[in-house]
Amino acid sequence: TIALTGDMPYDAKGVLEVPNIIADINNNPKVDFTLFDGDTMSGKGDKCADAAYPALKTNFFDKFTRPIIYSVGDNEWVDCDRAVKGGYDPLTRLALVRSNYFQDATGAYISLGGKFKGTIPNVLHDALYPELQMFSYKGITFIVPHVPGSANNAPVTQPAFKTYNDTATDGNEAEYKARDAANVAWIAKGFAKAKADESVGVIVLIQANMDWEGYARDAAAPNNENTAAFAATKQALLTGTLAFGKPVLLQNGDEHWFQVDMPMNETAGKLIEKDKGTLVENFTRVQTFGSGFNHWVELTIDPRSETLWTFVPRIVKANIGKH
Repeated sequence: TIALTGDMPYDAKGVLEVPNIIADINNNPKVDFTLFDGDTMSGKGDKCADAAYPALKTNFFDKFTRPIIYSVGDNEWVDCDRAVKGGYDPLTRLALVRSNYFQDATGAYISLGGKFKGTIPNVLHDALYPELQMFSYKGITFIVPHVPGSANNAPVTQPAFKTYNDTATDGNEAEYKARDAANVAWIAKGFAKAKADESVGVIVLIQANMDWEGYARDAAAPNNENTAAFAATKQALLTGTLAFGKPVLLQNGDEHWFQVDMPMNETAGKLIEKDKGTLVENFTRVQTFGSGFNHWVELTIDPRSETLWTFVPRIVKANIGKH
């Protein structure tokens, strides 16, 4: 059993409610660990000050009594150039994300939260991108690329695809292209590991909602900069899923509402709009609760089940909104 959550802790409400989520997860004896799909701060006001990063580790990640696996979001670095977040250079903020949560100054990798129950998995990291992680646990291969929202940090110039941005161009082409290629290679490596390990399933953990309705626009690119920025990642997931042939689960955050769907359709090995082509039946997506809706999702994995995945939304009583 795994706890799924993300997009927290934000704002004054999050300060009050997120400890209730952590306590609920910590007090659930079935939970082996937590998968956290990024965004450790708000994109609208939480400042990206140097001190915010170690404070988040102490006040959030370290509060989990079992491990928490973290996939990096956009609010903690991509969006830090926004005036409301302090107007920082995003690359300096990314360096702080890496040094506080993934690899310290000595080169040692950082584990977040508490210890695994029983056998500790061997977590692999990419040599250049330490936030790219991969491990096998109880017959499942876990792949953690780095795919943030805000167009994956790709250059965005059209106002329709820019949010809360006050600079002429949002994103960084060189950074985006290099990391995008690393993500594609990491996903392929993860599926190869799953096949070699004879895993019964694969879970991929990212932050961004990659605009699953936008397959046709991917091909049309430049008129949808946001969708085009995720095209290579989605294609890598499709290629890996088809070759693996067993259940694949994608977890993402970004939108803050809970949703489970099967959004992948293809024709001749290429992605296509969800109402066309052939449904990829072994690919499932779960989107987690987030800020403003401070709850979590319980994922139970049963190798005896044909579908493998069972999702239960865990509504934290102390966080139920007034109606």
